[in-house]
Amino acid sequence: MRMLIALLFFLVSAAVSSANTVSIGGTAIEIPNPPSSAAVTPQMATLYDLQKKFVPPNNEEFFAFIPEKEVPIVLRDEIPKLARRFSVQTSKELVNTSFSRSDFLELKTSLKAQNDDLMKKIERDLPDFMWSINKEISNQYNVNLALSVSQIVPLSVHEETDRTIAFSCFGKYNANDESGNPVPYVAVFTATLIHVKGKVLFLYSYAEETGLEWSRQISKQWADAVVAANPSDLQSSLKESLPSPVTGIDWGKVGARAVLGAFIGLIIGLIGWAINRSKTRQQNAE
Repeated sequence: MRMLIALLFFLVSAAVSSANTVSIGGTAIEIPNPPSSAAVTPQMATLYDLQKKFVPPNNEEFFAFIPEKEVPIVLRDEIPKLARRFSVQTSKELVNTSFSRSDFLELKTSLKAQNDDLMKKIERDLPDFMWSINKEISNQYNVNLALSVSQIVPLSVHEETDRTIAFSCFGKYNANDESGNPVPYVAVFTATLIHVKGKVLFLYSYAEETGLEWSRQISKQWADAVVAANPSDLQSSLKESLPSPVTGIDWGKVGARAVLGAFIGLIIGLIGWAINRSKTRQQNAE
């Protein structure tokens, strides 16, 4: 069995090292692995299926990544805590449109100017989504996790270039322990919005409460790698330099979807704890 898992690990690692290409509205985008990470693949069936449930309905996820050291565990269809992980998403309304440099500048301006409004939108949308997540966890794992978000602490933009803008945020959650008492859980993410080949992507780097600086540093390395892997060709350069043909885009709504996607993704760090808690309870009952 160990030899089989090792073989699967080798095959999965070899495959994801060169296969992270996605077509977004007909544009091929290369997504390098974040440092020391591996892409989540269909061979990691339990985690692969689980992560799809934690993408907001208005977003599309292209890739997710986990630390390489966790790959043997998820190949056994087990779910570790995964406090540190990565995701690549975008808003569905952005997929089939190319955006100019002036569009991306408008998005960045909106993010910086509407921080408080974005958080209010997130706080309004989260309860319904949390209800559906709790129902899903209860049905699948027989655990009354009772997840709720008790506090959102946004931080100011800390990194900005012509092609990127990055900010971090803390989220405080409550979840029931084995006795039904609320237990606080704090995590952090760094979100980097990136503009390559006329497309806008959301790069998310998740970490535990003490991992703010790590998430920022690794996010910058990853974003720089994505930009370097996707130099503009003649066609995309032309689209990016011309006056924007796009009308009617609510950049504030796009920013809110970027933040909501990050917050929902934070919850996966709790799922391993919930599953393991359920297994322990069942074993004790036996």
